[in-house]
Amino acid sequence: MKMSHGFSSGCAGILLILALAVLFAGCTQPATTQSTAITTTPTATQGLKAPIQATVAPLNTASLPYGVTITYPNNWERQDVLTTGVRDYGRNTVNIANFYSPNMIPGDTSSYDSLSIDVDPNVQEEFDNYFNQATLAVGKTYNPQMEAHSYTLKISGYTSYQLDFETKDVKGTYIFTKVDGSMYIFAFKGPAKQVVSQALSGEIVDMYNSIQLNPPVPSVVKQR
Repeated sequence: MKMSHGFSSGCAGILLILALAVLFAGCTQPATTQSTAITTTPTATQGLKAPIQATVAPLNTASLPYGVTITYPNNWERQDVLTTGVRDYGRNTVNIANFYSPNMIPGDTSSYDSLSIDVDPNVQEEFDNYFNQATLAVGKTYNPQMEAHSYTLKISGYTSYQLDFETKDVKGTYIFTKVDGSMYIFAFKGPAKQVVSQALSGEIVDMYNSIQLNPPVPSVVKQR
């Protein structure tokens, strides 16, 4: 079984310091069009290029706990989880489900992307602060030599923050969506290998565009 949470090129450590300083110093929300110190900031979908060879696979739809619905290629493996633990973005969340792509390089069993869907219920802090702290935690988890930039986009009609990051070994796209008092985290991650990124980028965009969030309505305590 592939392990959850698995994306690509490193930058010098000094560039990370400059990038994160620009990203967070004095900022209260991610940039949409403003450039960071090391990368320009395109729109949410421009950061993921279309695959060189598009392979269209039939689609499955998963209806998951906490009101999450997502459509995914049927050649991706689905794993239902519902366990709680500390994630690579520094938060103790419920891992709802994981999805794994096929191996994209023959003979290389690590050449796949994964999607982890998590929820952090009862979040009290401001969205901006939550996202900024999560981004810093990702940098500490993977590598001080990390390139990172952020965007805003819509997931199921809700304003969301997207973090793209890359080291020499890992490439990730993490999307944070706050709905009422819960934070949903959609964490795409894989090896920093160009053939994997190009082959799967279109599928990843289609997957997160398909997400629908319909959180359960809290029960109302009747007054006597």
